[in-house]
Amino acid sequence: MKINPLKILILETRKLSYGSSSVFLTLICGILRENGADVTHCIINDPEADSVLLESFSGKSFDAVIGMNSILPLAECDSGRYLDSIYAPFINIIADHPMHVHKYLEVKLERYYVICLDKHHKEYIEKYYPHIKKTAVIPLGGIKYLPDGEDKEKYYSYSQFKRRRYHIFFPATYTPPSYYRHVMEETNIMLLKQAEEIMDAIMDGDTSPVHELYRNITSWKEERFAARMYKARYIDKYIRDCFRDMVLSALLEEGYIVDVAGARWDMYNGRHKERLVVHSQKEYADIPEAMADSQVVLNVQPLFTEAPHDRVFNAMANGSAVLSDTCSYIEENYKKDMLLFNMGNIHESIAGMGNILNNTEKLYKMASNLGNLSENETWNDRCARIAGFINEILNIL
Repeated sequence: MKINPLKILILETRKLSYGSSSVFLTLICGILRENGADVTHCIINDPEADSVLLESFSGKSFDAVIGMNSILPLAECDSGRYLDSIYAPFINIIADHPMHVHKYLEVKLERYYVICLDKHHKEYIEKYYPHIKKTAVIPLGGIKYLPDGEDKEKYYSYSQFKRRRYHIFFPATYTPPSYYRHVMEETNIMLLKQAEEIMDAIMDGDTSPVHELYRNITSWKEERFAARMYKARYIDKYIRDCFRDMVLSALLEEGYIVDVAGARWDMYNGRHKERLVVHSQKEYADIPEAMADSQVVLNVQPLFTEAPHDRVFNAMANGSAVLSDTCSYIEENYKKDMLLFNMGNIHESIAGMGNILNNTEKLYKMASNLGNLSENETWNDRCARIAGFINEILNIL
């Protein structure tokens, strides 16, 4: 990857799940520096408490200021919005559906740009936040683990694959769906009804993006749609954990041992929970190592219908087979090399995979194919795209 020399300021604010945002921004910083960019990376724990540090950048020029799910659009200084006091386009990388960061996207900055994960998110942002000047689609990348001094071929060989510690590994948080049911019942009982309607549509095979599913069952006015989506975001969280619950139940019922690492799995109380092996929550930086010790990585998609979750790219990079529900990106690129289940008939889907899930040689072949293809899904590729987006912006300005 070659890029024109760029002067970039990375302002890290929110800590996403397991410290993932810190890992992503540190990778972006390091790769851009390796390729000639002048990058300053600062951690802002609290815009008010760290105001002296923030103000040190006021009046200065950069080719780009980058954040991830950043809260800084709301930060103010004496002259107005803090980010407007820096002479640079601000690029907010949104690592979730835009509805979850509505209050940061609706701020009308002078030079606001966004990188999001899939084309449906891009369409959503362009429709409901027209003040954002340009939006690019760049999914998250995979991170490969390799111990110092290990021979690559040996480490990812079949003999090593057979000895991997975990058969099926799922790194994800869990919240009992009953919690979100209670929240919605307390907040607005209509939310629960809407959640159930949307979940039924998905299980019937509707692959529309989540905001289109909302639109189909509500009469919300367009000018207030994004704000209403933000208020209804618990529906997304509820459906996400319902689906995780359903997939785990199907795997455990078929007799599989599933290793999970993430918050609150001790609260899982489904049948055959004795087959669920709960590990302590891992920092995101440690997840690639655990995947490199897993024969199969389970992915249950958030309500994205175009881009895969980064669990998929991390699993590919670390020579693991992937067990997942699908999305258009997977269908177009990896369908024949992944074990794909259908949420509409989850028990039948899982039951029908036994000839592969119980066959180490077949799993290894799938994992090896994905490992070879993972070179297209690295953070080096993502950083080249980020640098390209910055140069596009600079050519317009």
